[in-house]
Amino acid sequence: MKKILIADDHIIVRLGVSTAIKETIKAVEIVHAQTYDEVFSQLKSSTFDLLLLDINMPGGNNIKVIKELLEIQADLKILVFSSYDETLYALRYIEAGAAGYVNKTTSMTEFTNAINSIFERGRYMSEAIKDLYVQKLTTSKSKVDSLNPLYKLSNREMDVARHLIEGLGIIEVSNRLNLSSSTVSTYKSRIFEKLGVHNIPDLIALFKMNADKE
Repeated sequence: MKKILIADDHIIVRLGVSTAIKETIKAVEIVHAQTYDEVFSQLKSSTFDLLLLDINMPGGNNIKVIKELLEIQADLKILVFSSYDETLYALRYIEAGAAGYVNKTTSMTEFTNAINSIFERGRYMSEAIKDLYVQKLTTSKSKVDSLNPLYKLSNREMDVARHLIEGLGIIEVSNRLNLSSSTVSTYKSRIFEKLGVHNIPDLIALFKMNADKE
């Protein structure tokens, strides 16, 4: 019997994912969570084989949440399930400790393949991410950065940039990431400097331009 925790703040998504999992795994117990507080509470009170995690939920929009979850259950397999572009975020979350990353636009077949892969081999990467991973291993950092300037950003800078392009102000970002407004301002300056942009519209354009690069 597998025990899976589905964490998503949209009930329709949770129900759809739950149905897909039950069609793939016959002996399964599924628990739902719609906030990060509920996720932490569930992990502290029970052991799960897999956490299907929507990183878009309020309170969890930062890469370090993977480490925080694994500190509660070290052997937990986390499959990130997100609408964010996998070529920009998948390797960052996998390197942080996630077992895999699936975009919400993926096919149902690939979604179930991801779950089966994690249970059978402990990890899942799409073909695109495998190629990106090999490319990263076999290419110097300067060349990787030239392939996609967004790779220059640290994980925390990526968290801040992601919120900025979603239209959040400095105060809103500081509240979301539990950082002081001055720290967020510093990150913003570093992001602009590293990427050579001067304003938010330029930052948005750069993200759109590089979202599909591998």
